[in-house]
Amino acid sequence: MNPPPIPSKQPPLFANNFVFEPMPNAENPINVLENLLKHPGRVVHELHQKQAPILAGWLLIFAIIGVAIYGTVVGAQSGGAQMWIAPAKLGLGTLLAVLICLPSLYIFTCLGGIDAQLRSVCGALFAAVCLSSILLIGFAPVAWIFSQSTDSIAFMGALHLLFWVIGIRFGLRLIDATGRFLGAQSKGHLRIWSLIFILVCFQMTTTLRPIIAPSKTFLPTEKKFFLAHWFETVNAPNQEKK
Repeated sequence: MNPPPIPSKQPPLFANNFVFEPMPNAENPINVLENLLKHPGRVVHELHQKQAPILAGWLLIFAIIGVAIYGTVVGAQSGGAQMWIAPAKLGLGTLLAVLICLPSLYIFTCLGGIDAQLRSVCGALFAAVCLSSILLIGFAPVAWIFSQSTDSIAFMGALHLLFWVIGIRFGLRLIDATGRFLGAQSKGHLRIWSLIFILVCFQMTTTLRPIIAPSKTFLPTEKKFFLAHWFETVNAPNQEKK
């Protein structure tokens, strides 16, 4: 009598419309960016191969550069020193948010029943942020037009946050696809972490303020919760009129 077949531990080929297959010419950084947009499942697949650390490193570099490029558009609202301060703060803030949330992502991944290595989790997070930065660059011309036609800091802040939320939504979708690739049965743990990551990024924009408006100091001199900061920014024009 033949023994029963051993169940395959290989992840499904399709999940959330992502096709997980080898990426041709994976050592080409430009090709990596193209596949991140057109075939993100290939990037997820390569992040679990032997060359994953190199690929993850490229993704993180591209993410920081992309956010910094968008930062020049953010700084164009005020001009002057903000043209380099805004890119520096956004790049630094992105890097800090990634490093702060990386341990919790790995823990939530393990709690979700996903058998993943730390390098794979790092790569997934770097890929998510990189994809978000690419989308921000795509929104940059739109943001620049508004920055040159309005002096409202509150409006521009809301517009930049809207573009960031759209970008990070696609990035978090990539992390969700990675979980499916590794056989996750539930999205609950990753959704909780996604909320934590978004809150950390929101607070980071307040911690490194001002980013859009000019200031005499590089960093703020007082602590403030991001919702309180947003409320004060929205009400600032009304207070000036009084």
